[in-house]
Amino acid sequence: MKKTIRLSTFLTVALMTSQVHAYKFVIYTDEAVTNKSEQVAELMKNTYPFSKFNIEVEIVRVPAKDLDCGSSNGIDRLITCENLDNIQAMAAKRGGDQAMIVKNIPKFGGSSGVGGGVPVITTGTSPRGMLHEYLHTLGLCDEYEYKPEETTFYCGRDSKQPNLTFIQPMAAYSGDQHARGVHAMDIPWYGQIFSTTLITNSHETMLGTGSVNYNKTEPVNNTKEPQTLGEPTGLYQGKVCNKATPKKFSWQPGGGSTIMENIDSGLGAPLERVVEKIMESKGAKKRMTFNEPDEVEVVAPTREGERPAKVTKVDPKPDYEINDSGRNLFKTFFQWIQNLFNYISNGFSR
Repeated sequence: MKKTIRLSTFLTVALMTSQVHAYKFVIYTDEAVTNKSEQVAELMKNTYPFSKFNIEVEIVRVPAKDLDCGSSNGIDRLITCENLDNIQAMAAKRGGDQAMIVKNIPKFGGSSGVGGGVPVITTGTSPRGMLHEYLHTLGLCDEYEYKPEETTFYCGRDSKQPNLTFIQPMAAYSGDQHARGVHAMDIPWYGQIFSTTLITNSHETMLGTGSVNYNKTEPVNNTKEPQTLGEPTGLYQGKVCNKATPKKFSWQPGGGSTIMENIDSGLGAPLERVVEKIMESKGAKKRMTFNEPDEVEVVAPTREGERPAKVTKVDPKPDYEINDSGRNLFKTFFQWIQNLFNYISNGFSR
């Protein structure tokens, strides 16, 4: 009986902890009406694998001058902002894990640093563009073909990323095991490739499970369950730097068009697995499996089924002076409680 009471108590604490430890996005925008930002918020909560995590979103309206955004590096669609460090610092003071920017510019554009930074999109861009840019902050690369004039800027890197690697293939291989032995360390997703899936073709003499079929669009997944694997994770030849001089061979884990190639596409099963592991490594907590309170405060009447993010209008000066250290201390305390709960639960199960 005592064990039952204690377990019930700790379940209550765990519920509180799951809310305290929501992974929080803070969207900064200069929109007069925050329509695009609210669409982004819903997308980040309802796209798998984010939908399986406890996600919180807050929208903060600020003056346009605080964002200071425009085209850069001679690329019209490459919209960057000059105040990113300060924006991320302000988001952290609000208890945020990641800042985002929706800039009120009617043309298509966006940007984000690969492996970090603050993702940016314009109001002239689909909200799915923000998902694309956020995936860049997790380390994912573009999968579309760069224009010749863009290759100098984008194709100078030789690094491998979670969804893309550059490998110069050998003229021929003696078999699939030979190719695996040579290139296993060059393929970030190698651990997801089954031993029965070849990374070679043409009687195991040429590198590649195949080429990416860009006419095959990966479906958008707005559920809380992973997409069924339609084809095996492998080594598929992409097109990112085909127009570079000299051409660079790029390779991807999946064989279809993903959101990193076309923002209207889904992630596809291979990228869902990659992103889920990255989010777990960042400390994002999975949702509870039973009824839970909404993560986002509803502030206005909505169409049926919609749950927009909380919108906060703040004066820039007070926002710089916010002291939210108490919230972070609260999160640390309940992390300790959750760890204790997990330890005790495991003891009951033995």
